[in-house]
Amino acid sequence: MCLGLFVAYIYWQHRRLNLAQDMAQLPAVSAKAPLLMGALLVLLTLAIYSQTGRFHDWNQGKVDENIDYLVAADITKGIRLVEKEPQNTLALMSLAQAYSAGGLYADAVQTLDKLLLLTGEDAEVLGSKANALYYRDQRQISPETTQVISQALALWPTEPQTRLLLATDAYLNARYSEAISHWQQLLAEPSADINRDTIYTAIEKAQIKLNESGSASSH
Repeated sequence: MCLGLFVAYIYWQHRRLNLAQDMAQLPAVSAKAPLLMGALLVLLTLAIYSQTGRFHDWNQGKVDENIDYLVAADITKGIRLVEKEPQNTLALMSLAQAYSAGGLYADAVQTLDKLLLLTGEDAEVLGSKANALYYRDQRQISPETTQVISQALALWPTEPQTRLLLATDAYLNARYSEAISHWQQLLAEPSADINRDTIYTAIEKAQIKLNESGSASSH
């Protein structure tokens, strides 16, 4: 379950990289370089998390604030590229992802704000920002995060990152019916690029928790 949610998260990060690449038309970046950077970031993050188990305790509400030296190196590379090409949308997205991978969520938020200035309101970028805000605030949905979530869903009611965030928060706070509802909305979208098996498993787990809580309250 935990690994599946992490894979789904990486999948959506990679998809946004592809979308960002389409927007980046600067001649200073070759056609191959952005793809290699995106692939390297995804593979590097997978390797690090497979060793550290960063997402192993997702449903315990814990956040690992330690920065792996490889992630730190990736952040440094990202900063240099953004300084060199401040309007490179792919570089900004990659840097925001690197910040999030290192637990530097405030920096990720600032980077995504810069990206939004270039792209305008974009549901997926807003979804990324909502996630960064959520983890910056120790897995709490603040008024600021609520506003960003509302913006993302107004543009795309089933934006996957945002719905997954809402489902995860609901699950962590024992609002199992609400979590199931968010997951079901994703499943109801035929064209949604989501890991359906993972979501079905999450729904089953939430349903078990819901049944257990119902049985306990009846006694």
